[in-house]
Amino acid sequence: MQSAATRSIAFLALIGTACGASARSSTPWDGGYIGLDLGDASRSSCYDWSLTSARIGFSNPGEFNNSGCSSGGSLVGGLKLGDNFQYKRFVWGVEADLDYWKAGTFRETVNQSGSGDVPAGTYAFTSRRNPDAFLFVGPRIGYGGDTWFPYVTVGGLLPIGPATSELFYTAPDAKTASASFGAARTFSSAGWAAGGGFELGLNSAWSISAEYLHANLGHGSESTTACAGVPAACAAFAAISLDSSHGALTSSIFRIGVVYYFDYWNI
Repeated sequence: MQSAATRSIAFLALIGTACGASARSSTPWDGGYIGLDLGDASRSSCYDWSLTSARIGFSNPGEFNNSGCSSGGSLVGGLKLGDNFQYKRFVWGVEADLDYWKAGTFRETVNQSGSGDVPAGTYAFTSRRNPDAFLFVGPRIGYGGDTWFPYVTVGGLLPIGPATSELFYTAPDAKTASASFGAARTFSSAGWAAGGGFELGLNSAWSISAEYLHANLGHGSESTTACAGVPAACAAFAAISLDSSHGALTSSIFRIGVVYYFDYWNI
């Protein structure tokens, strides 16, 4: 009895054979296309933040010297546009992808009793884990079979959406924050991505695709900032500043998609 894997391979082979009957045999991958994709992006980043004082005898460095790493996954999906050029079996092209990336926020809270130089209250640190969306633009190079197209790609990655962290101070018994510190960027303003994929041409003008990208948005900035907010609340932080920095945001993105070809697969 054939295994499930063997049957699956045989089924895909039948699809390829059927599509080959209606595919253009000379340069089937030459031309423009538009598509939609959906997938998952796992990500990892590290951070550190601390409150420092110009006063001698600052007694709280342990509570306000924090560092760590966070990881997780989120949904990605969006639109892609591209154009291919084929010479015999060699295919190269350029593609632009605009993908929504479900944003996550890291939160860490420290409750201070009021000893030492730091006012009593709650200190809440928030940090963006990933951008709201990203634009990827880069070339693709691959082998153009009659109905199948494996390729590799590398290009630039531009994050879209806010990318900074903040520290909020809320006084005891207060409901809203009265002071805040702006922090460093959680990831750089541009990065890169590289990976590869596979497209399988179907009958008519459609194909299906699967793609993996490793993305890196680089190290965020380092910053030292003073208190901002209500002057009376910031008076207690006159000699205190927030130091913060972030490590590189890296991500593994896997997407599947459906593509419409403007001039492919015509007899």
